[in-house]
Amino acid sequence: MSNTTLFLIAIVIIMLAAVPVAMMLKDFLPNIMEKSSGLDQVENRIYVLHAEAQELQNRVNHLVQRRNSQSSDRNRLESDIRKAEKQVRDLSDQPPMFVHEVGDPQAGLMKFVATVTQEKASAAARAAGERAQVNPIWRCTNVAEVWASSFDEAKQMCDVAFPFKMGFQKTFMRGDARAGGKAAGKGVPTPPATARAKAGGVT
Repeated sequence: MSNTTLFLIAIVIIMLAAVPVAMMLKDFLPNIMEKSSGLDQVENRIYVLHAEAQELQNRVNHLVQRRNSQSSDRNRLESDIRKAEKQVRDLSDQPPMFVHEVGDPQAGLMKFVATVTQEKASAAARAAGERAQVNPIWRCTNVAEVWASSFDEAKQMCDVAFPFKMGFQKTFMRGDARAGGKAAGKGVPTPPATARAKAGGVT
């Protein structure tokens, strides 16, 4: 038997064997392709879930930062409230100060500052048999701001507004009264509650 005949016989045998293999592949190949396609879908779904998980993590981190920031703001606000409450308590323990304005602030005038106190009755009033009722504000600190062109004029205006016979005592502060008397009131205490009134209306 020649080589050519053997070669042809081998080809026929291979073709006969290939027919059942082809039939088997025809049956299994669609399943394999379908499974491969399902794996791709699973992988795509995994990528989507991973992206969603990353987004959720970012949102959680952002919310945590906001919570920490709000907590810090709340602590700072509570600290400010405690400081304000302490200041209110400290201020409420201090007596008020009443400021009496004598004259009107005008250009060319200077401000002179004097502390004013009132006794229950002056010697002159007692000698005349007078009894003057004392306003409760005189139990607190009282200051007169006098607007005048000179110290002598300021003293006269203060004497008229707070006469000695009514039991008033005046002590002018030392200081430069130029430039509107910015330094004239230097050294005058500044309690928390300050009431301002025109002199003559509170006696």
